[in-house]
Amino acid sequence: MIEIIRPTVDLVASWWAAVDAFDGELVHGSGYRHEDRDALRDPAAFEVWVDWLASHEAPGADLPEGRVPCSYRWILEDDRVVGTIAVRHVLDAVLIETGGHIGYAVEPGSRGRGVARAGLALGLRLAASRGIDPVLIMCEDDNLASARTIESVGGRLEDERGGLRRYWVTTGARAEPLGDGPVETRLARLVTATVGEVSGIRAGRRQPSWAEGYPREDDVDALSSVSIPDEWSARHIERRSDGLVVGSAGCFGPPDADGWVEIGYGLVESARGAGLMTDVVGSLCRAIEARGPRELRVCAHTLPDNIESQRVLARLGFDHVGEDDEGQWRWERDAGHTSSGRS
Repeated sequence: MIEIIRPTVDLVASWWAAVDAFDGELVHGSGYRHEDRDALRDPAAFEVWVDWLASHEAPGADLPEGRVPCSYRWILEDDRVVGTIAVRHVLDAVLIETGGHIGYAVEPGSRGRGVARAGLALGLRLAASRGIDPVLIMCEDDNLASARTIESVGGRLEDERGGLRRYWVTTGARAEPLGDGPVETRLARLVTATVGEVSGIRAGRRQPSWAEGYPREDDVDALSSVSIPDEWSARHIERRSDGLVVGSAGCFGPPDADGWVEIGYGLVESARGAGLMTDVVGSLCRAIEARGPRELRVCAHTLPDNIESQRVLARLGFDHVGEDDEGQWRWERDAGHTSSGRS
């Protein structure tokens, strides 16, 4: 039986046996460094280290520079440590290029038997419980076994860069149905503009809480398109880290007769490149899809040369299905497209 558990001193002997089996290999997703081996052999130091790993997922934890909130787990097979997995709750500029949300490793003697796939599937369930969707997972471009493992749990290859294959996996994380209140994401809040703000936007008045460059022309068009904003209107993207409004995202109106809801989105330039747009659009899509009473599906349009926007949509399970009369690409999301690791 494969399971994942929080690191514990109760399995210290099994942990060291797994470390020895790696024989000097980097133990991805463990938080362990081989240069700390001698120090951690002391039982008291090992206990402190286990507590330190646990602190990374505590709400509001004061983490060291360069660290993000993270859930560290050991992969067990019949109560024996055979691997490690880390689920990072957010991406920073470094992780979106070289680390991703999940890092994992299985000791050599346990490879080739489905342990990695089972452990990764459990890690994706953990990510879903943390509200992470989609999940970015990477592997070296010549590591075909790891690539097959990621693909087996629903990984969709975005590209290869810097010697790494970059996959996105949708988890089907739960969301509150779209309503009048804010849409809460891990990195932002989507807040409906007030009538006063809409009037101010039309008049060219800015607010102190708006980031430099906001609103962009597209934001002005979207936010000022209705007289009285409602749940189907565009919303401010209020970044959690600093409270600044850095873009807009929302719907172009209520569902059509066939249940399609079209969305639009955009960020000021300084807010791009750290996964914020993927987080925001993913949360918005799930909130729309969770709204009843009938089934709703989400679509979007991009210009043919807007590669970054297309990447965001592809990460979230959208497919390019054709072009409209104006030459824009139409994208449609399959609401049932979730990771096979959740089965």
